[in-house]
Amino acid sequence: MFMVSNRLLIIVLSLIILSWGIISVLNCIVIMSENSITRILSYDVYRIEGSGDYIIYYPLPNGSIKVLKKGKANSFFPVFVKVPREEWTRIPGKALYAPPTPLILYVTRDGKLGVKSITSSRIKFDDGLDLKGNQIQIKSACPKGWIDFGGRYCLSPKWSLQFNAEAKVLDEWVSIMGMKIENKTIERMDFDWDLVLSRSAYSYWMIGIDVGPFTIPFVSRKHLEGWVLSISYEPIGPLSINNTWERYLSVRVEYLVIHSRVPAYDKLVGKRIWIEITQTYPIKIHSTGDYTIWESPARGIYFTESKGDNPPRITTTPNIWSISKEVKWKRKLINSTGHWVGAILVKKHPANSFSLGSSLSIPIDYGGFPSSLSLTAEFRKYMNAVSIILYSVDVKPRKSCYAMYSVLDVKVGESEPRVAVPLVFSVITDDETLTPPCNSKTGLCITTTNPEQS
Repeated sequence: MFMVSNRLLIIVLSLIILSWGIISVLNCIVIMSENSITRILSYDVYRIEGSGDYIIYYPLPNGSIKVLKKGKANSFFPVFVKVPREEWTRIPGKALYAPPTPLILYVTRDGKLGVKSITSSRIKFDDGLDLKGNQIQIKSACPKGWIDFGGRYCLSPKWSLQFNAEAKVLDEWVSIMGMKIENKTIERMDFDWDLVLSRSAYSYWMIGIDVGPFTIPFVSRKHLEGWVLSISYEPIGPLSINNTWERYLSVRVEYLVIHSRVPAYDKLVGKRIWIEITQTYPIKIHSTGDYTIWESPARGIYFTESKGDNPPRITTTPNIWSISKEVKWKRKLINSTGHWVGAILVKKHPANSFSLGSSLSIPIDYGGFPSSLSLTAEFRKYMNAVSIILYSVDVKPRKSCYAMYSVLDVKVGESEPRVAVPLVFSVITDDETLTPPCNSKTGLCITTTNPEQS
């Protein structure tokens, strides 16, 4: 009997040692997976570092949100999660596409609420919305039993159970470049718009958290696969401009919008609220192929090369819904000298990191969510693939005017600084009446408040 007990004890101890050894090995593998995801038997393996609670969730093509895991962060024991990526990759179609990555929403013990895209096995809780808020005069206390972080906002103790989210997949024509000239400011104009999208283009989650005075846009990436899109659009010689002139280049895009909410209590106003979180992600570029587009006074807009599916569209009204309230407008003074002037030049090309010269943002809007949304993409060096944008506008002014475009400050990662991501839209005006592109369906216009001189 004694020998049996000893043998059983040895077996149990051996299993414990073996288990700890396996966990240690997994942790070493995960720690080394800074830019990739470790998978074992079709399960993602995550090491979640930090202190607090989390929810891992994933959008599905039917508009539902699947919660994959809930729990408390533990930096030692790895987490195994099965992500249903096959739902997006079964029938990709003829397109340039990137299935969405899982998302993790977390609340740390010191009162930070964050959302991140999971693109590696090592997940850190080290950024997000500070629920303590600014130093303010608190008017009321948290409801009994609610989590009080000592600042403005409290969270429901059952926030992970009350968390809700909805997703929608939209397939529409989206303007990715555009321009408006007004008030007889320009006599003649020449331009060159070029776009190439390939496997070196990356789709990014754009995440906005809106509550009180806080808005945090930040992004996380996945590179595109599939068919290449190449577009060149320019006039046959300079164009004469009489008064107002508008052109917009649109392509067919399928993208995902997620609206999620976390229950909270605002002590400043003394009432329960929802912390609104919006997330957007470009899934597919349905416009593929090679296109050469010209414009002339005699023939108008015409194609000399058109090989592919869902050809791009050139229109005089934009498929723009709204531009984020967080954008900063840059403007360049163009003096009336009678000579040709370079008004705007935007170049995008692959780089080793997310930067001003390798990223762009495309404005959209959906459902009146509090965050002004956009689709964000980046060009990164990837094998021999090439992705570029060239947006060049030269003008001969009729009178002194301003060339204006906007940038959106975006946070990328935990340690990297914010990046000023440009929107490839411009307005040339005399600054007397600023009327940038308007949504023809709603009548809403892009605002140009507080432009910055450059």
